[in-house]
Amino acid sequence: MDNNRGFASRLGFIMSMAAFSIGVGNIWKFPYVVGNSGGGAFLIVYLAMVILVGYPTFLIEVGLGRSSGFSPIRGMQQLEKSKKTPWTMIGWLGALSVFIIVGYATMIVGGWTGGYIFKTISGSLQGLDADGISTAFSQYSGSNASLLFTLATYVLMWLCLNSGVKKGVEKVCSVLLPILFVIMIGLAIYSCVMPGGKEGLLWYIKPDFSKIDASVISAAATQVFFSIGIGMCCAFVYGSYISKDTNMTGSLALTALLDTTIAVLAGLICVPALFSFGIEPTTGPSLIFVTLPQLFNAMGSFGRIFGCLFMLCVYFAGFTSVLGGAESLVAILGDNTKRKRSQNCTIVVIALFILSIFFTRSFGTGFLSKIRILGMGLFDFGDFIASGICLTLGAILMLAYVLFRWGFDKFKEEINAGATGKIRIYDWMKPYFCIVLPIILIAVCYCIVRMYI
Repeated sequence: MDNNRGFASRLGFIMSMAAFSIGVGNIWKFPYVVGNSGGGAFLIVYLAMVILVGYPTFLIEVGLGRSSGFSPIRGMQQLEKSKKTPWTMIGWLGALSVFIIVGYATMIVGGWTGGYIFKTISGSLQGLDADGISTAFSQYSGSNASLLFTLATYVLMWLCLNSGVKKGVEKVCSVLLPILFVIMIGLAIYSCVMPGGKEGLLWYIKPDFSKIDASVISAAATQVFFSIGIGMCCAFVYGSYISKDTNMTGSLALTALLDTTIAVLAGLICVPALFSFGIEPTTGPSLIFVTLPQLFNAMGSFGRIFGCLFMLCVYFAGFTSVLGGAESLVAILGDNTKRKRSQNCTIVVIALFILSIFFTRSFGTGFLSKIRILGMGLFDFGDFIASGICLTLGAILMLAYVLFRWGFDKFKEEINAGATGKIRIYDWMKPYFCIVLPIILIAVCYCIVRMYI
C-alpha cells in the first residue's frame, strides 16, 4: 500500500470528506431546485431526506471502505477474499460514474465558472439583456476559451494529486473549505438585508405544507443523492484512508451537516437577492450562467464584487469536489497496478481532460452539439449513464451487500468501531436498515432514472 495513504488527522478527514460532498450540486443545483419545488416546503423535505437517506447510505459506503482498507474494486475482493467475486461490480460502477461525473463537472467548474469569474470581473456581460446573456453563454460554453480554463483547472488538479493525500488533497480542502464558508456567510447576510430580500427569505424558510407532494419529495430525495455523492466510489476510497479507531459516525454526521449548511447558504444567497430585483427563482439549470448575471447587472457597481465572490464560491466548492473524485480514480489505479502515484495521477488527469473536451464540444457551437444518443445530447447521455444507472445501481448493491453478506450485526460492529458519543447504530434501527431504507432507496433510484427517460 502507498505510504502516503490516509489522512493526517480526523479534522483532515472531515474537511476532505465534506469538500468532496460539497460541489456544484450544492451551489449550482440546489438553489434552482428549491425555486422549482416550492421554497420552504422543499427545504423541510430535503432536511428530512438527509437524515433518512443521505446519512445512513453514507455510513454504508464509508464503512465498506474502512473495513476493506482499499479502493472499491480491490476492496470488495478483500472483503470477499476472492478476486473473482461479482461484488466488484460495486467498484466498477463507482469508477465509471465518478470518471464521467468528474469529466463534465470539471467542465462546469473550470471551463464555465472559471471563465465567468473573469467575465464578471471585466464586466463583459454588463449592459446585456436576458437574451444577450443567454446568447453569450451559448457561444462561450463550447468554445476554445472554455477549454482553456478547463485545462488550467486540470493542471491545478494534477499538482494537488501529485502532492499526495496529506500534503495535497487534505491541505487544499482544509484551506478552501473555511474560505468558502466565510465568503458564503457574508454573501448570505448581504442578500437577506437587501431591499425586498425579506420576502425572498420568508418564501425560502417558511414552508407551505400544501405544496408538499410526490414531486417535491422526489426532488428532495434526488438532490440529497447528488449533493452528498452517494453511490460514487469516492466515499469508499476516503473510508479506506481512515483507521478503525476513527469516530466515523460522528465525523460523517458533521460532514453531512457541513454539506447541508452549504446548500442552505447557497439558497440564502440566491433566493432573497433574486426576489429583491423581481427575478423569478424558478429559472432552472441556467440559474448561474444566465439568470444570476442579470442579477449582478441589476445590482449596479457592487454587482461585480458580489458576482465575483459568488463565482469563486462555486469554483472552490466544485474544485474540491472534482479533486476528491479524481483522488478516488488515482487510488483505484494504485490498488490495482504497480505504477507510481505520480504516473497514475498523470493518467487520470489526461483521461479526464480528454473526456471534458468531448463534453465541452457538445455545447453551444461545438462540433458535437448536434450529436444525439437515445434522443439525448452527449452531456445528458453521459449524466444518464453515470447518475441514472451506475451511481444508483451501485448504491443499491452496497445496501444489498450489507443486508445479504455482512448482516446487520457485523455492519453495526464496523460502523460503531471508534464511536465515542451517542451518534451510532443501535439494535432498534435494524428494521429501518433492513426494510424501510431499501424501499426508500429503490424509490429514490426509480425517481432518478425517471428524470432521464
